[in-house]
Amino acid sequence: MSQYLQGISDNIFLVQGRNNGRFPFSHSILIFNNHKEAILVDTGCGIEILQQIKSEYNLIRIINSHTHPDHSAGNWVFKDTADAILVPKEGFNSSGNIQALSYRFTEHNSEIAKFWRETIPKTMGMKECNPTQSFDSKSEFDFGDIKLLPIHTPGHTIDHYCFYEPNDQILLSFDIDLTKFGPWYGHIESDIPQFKDSITRLQDLAIKTLISSHKGIITNDIYKQLDVFYQRFDERTERIHTLLQEGVTSISQLVERKPIYGDFPYVEPLLRFWEEQMIRKHIAELEERGELLNIS
Repeated sequence: MSQYLQGISDNIFLVQGRNNGRFPFSHSILIFNNHKEAILVDTGCGIEILQQIKSEYNLIRIINSHTHPDHSAGNWVFKDTADAILVPKEGFNSSGNIQALSYRFTEHNSEIAKFWRETIPKTMGMKECNPTQSFDSKSEFDFGDIKLLPIHTPGHTIDHYCFYEPNDQILLSFDIDLTKFGPWYGHIESDIPQFKDSITRLQDLAIKTLISSHKGIITNDIYKQLDVFYQRFDERTERIHTLLQEGVTSISQLVERKPIYGDFPYVEPLLRFWEEQMIRKHIAELEERGELLNIS
């Protein structure tokens, strides 16, 4: 096996992504069926790694957990060799379409959408690549001894899925990633209540091993880490509430205080834009619980 592979079970391997799987990359998952054919889940680990996988293994299928480029940027590497490229049905129409994704992920803000198109594909090595099939929560991926059950877990995006392998109780949680940063929900389509519900439903599963797209293999304190990840929402709401009580009176002032990101170290226009979107969701939560906010 190649040095970038880390065993999860006999036929499931973590593909270590560039930058240790941190954005703008992610870890991928390589699965071998009973015929020793390979299935790759997510393609954001880095183009050079993907090309090596293509040269070393008989790869027959690509599956994306959702359509964020750090999980799908390298689909194009396999478009002439894989039998199928499968993506969630909720994101099928925009998957692999750079312009459509730029509008979807920037809410049709033309200036930010242009910046997205000029920056994100180049950073991640993304090229246009249309999917061939879609899946949903009624689907099942049967690879012989390994079966993956898709679980629709919206909140991060509308098309975010986790996969559960029941025999070894492995959860591929993707961007319910248990990182210190916490949940990310910076699009109009992102939704805090849905995200919370998705985490809660995962906690009902029997999980011995959790695979995070940006943290890797987790076997200890899984449910505690899910709880901590969930609590980040309320911590951020209270942080924003405190800033308002201290005299912040506008969304733009909140963005300058950076209660979510803490800093804008790269692609600053996008980080500012997504910071604002997440702040607005927390403002909505405060208003829904009856807080009288004087904010513009």
